[in-house]
Amino acid sequence: MKIAFLLSRIEQSGVTTHTLDLTKGLIDMGHEVCLVTGGKVPNATGRVDDFYLEFKELGITIKEFKTPTGPVHIKVYQSLSSILHMVRDLKNFDPDIIHCQSPYTSFVPWLMGKKFATTIHNTKIKKNIKFKNPTHLIAISQESKEIGKEVFGIVEQNITIVHHGVSDRFAKPLSKTEKEAFRLKHNIPLDKFIIGFVGRPTWEKGCDILADSIAKLDLGTQDKIHCIFLGGTEGSKDFLWLQNLIEQKDISKIVSLIPFQDPKPFYDIFDIFVLPSRMESFPLVTLEAMMAECCPVRSNTEGSYEQIDHGTNGMLFENEHVGQLTDTFQKLINDPQLTQNLGKNAKQKALNEFTIPNMTKKTLEVYDKVRIH
Repeated sequence: MKIAFLLSRIEQSGVTTHTLDLTKGLIDMGHEVCLVTGGKVPNATGRVDDFYLEFKELGITIKEFKTPTGPVHIKVYQSLSSILHMVRDLKNFDPDIIHCQSPYTSFVPWLMGKKFATTIHNTKIKKNIKFKNPTHLIAISQESKEIGKEVFGIVEQNITIVHHGVSDRFAKPLSKTEKEAFRLKHNIPLDKFIIGFVGRPTWEKGCDILADSIAKLDLGTQDKIHCIFLGGTEGSKDFLWLQNLIEQKDISKIVSLIPFQDPKPFYDIFDIFVLPSRMESFPLVTLEAMMAECCPVRSNTEGSYEQIDHGTNGMLFENEHVGQLTDTFQKLINDPQLTQNLGKNAKQKALNEFTIPNMTKKTLEVYDKVRIH
């Protein structure tokens, strides 16, 4: 099949990562892919350049349109021009499937009178004139399915849940020697139990909740651990906010704040991965950590119960409940065998349910329902 993805921007987000992983899965199965996108976000930092290069290295067709900027009259002109470019590029590629990874691009195939699929990645998405109900909706979690039904009025039979999948590279651990060398490189103690977070250093991601919880651990437990926050850009507003918070909590000696980079080797040294977000969708970082055999701990926000069976392959805590998270840490840190068992079970679940081939197969089943040709 020929599949066209519509992606508003290439940025450091789960939507971009998911599009890249799904593209890899489709290419591996012999399908042809075209990416119609507004290109990289301006002044991109982090891994955006890497993501763009990975798309190019896959050998897919990439068609870029200009994202409207400036005064209103310029924006209107650029918008019309971009829409015409998108329509032209889609007609030239002549896809069997149009898949809007950015829901607010769904008006383009709608204008063309074509069948199309849309994925709802963000459960906070609102009704908008640019969002047009798809031929079939792909929901990434039970919560996003409910959004499709309740907010957009899409009927049950036109919605399919397809959970994200992640690369099995996360399942291939570093050797003991490599882990030690990596710890030394980043000044991470060799003899400490590692609690790790990966993501943007923001209030929405619950970084203050994690910092509060670490500060509330009893001194004996604090002495056993080191906590790593991996994410953000050094010197940015968010980075400085978290840096100041850590200093205020007087936990600087047991915390490392590291600008975002490939998280894979960090998962390899984490004993516990924690995602204390106040709001989520179906976070890929949890799946990556599970694949790497980390014990996952996360707030009971969207997608949590589909990712984690509490007490079997990880632990959940009530959203924003610092005390529950602290109690969970106390239990896991002082029972290493339990932590290891949960991590092993987490890896098995990830390998069984959250792989790229599994995600690709289920997505292709949806495509069969919306084929243009």
